[in-house]
Amino acid sequence: MIDQNIKIKTIHGAPSKEVLDDLLMLYTLVFEDAIVDFFMERISTKEDVVSIIAYKNEVPVGFKIGYRYNESTFYSWVGGVLLNHRKKGIAKKLAASQESIAKEKRFTRLRTKSMNRFKPMLILNLKNGFDIVQVYINEKGQQKIVFEKEI
Repeated sequence: MIDQNIKIKTIHGAPSKEVLDDLLMLYTLVFEDAIVDFFMERISTKEDVVSIIAYKNEVPVGFKIGYRYNESTFYSWVGGVLLNHRKKGIAKKLAASQESIAKEKRFTRLRTKSMNRFKPMLILNLKNGFDIVQVYINEKGQQKIVFEKEI
């Protein structure tokens, strides 16, 4: 059951400095291999960027960011929940918010990628109706799993 003290904030387009600070803090805490320059480049250059942040008592505890992949597809790029706030339904609530926003923006498909080492994300994607549509090795030698879902 989701914590009732969780509030969701949605930002369309470029985030303010304050929101960007929250997103960067979450990104670097959730991902041990976080690359801040890559994050900044992507969030500032993609079209139709939507950032969703979960706050508990005004403190950011989770996030999800996506953007236009093509005319019909919204790409769920990156997200996560701080370790001590996991298994409380926050990631599910963030994913549902993102899907709802993508539908409002008239996208008909969601796309995301993950890796085998992120088992909770793989499970969340499958439970949320995504299908595995591709598996490949990227330029860094990492195996990527591509998921898509019609919405």
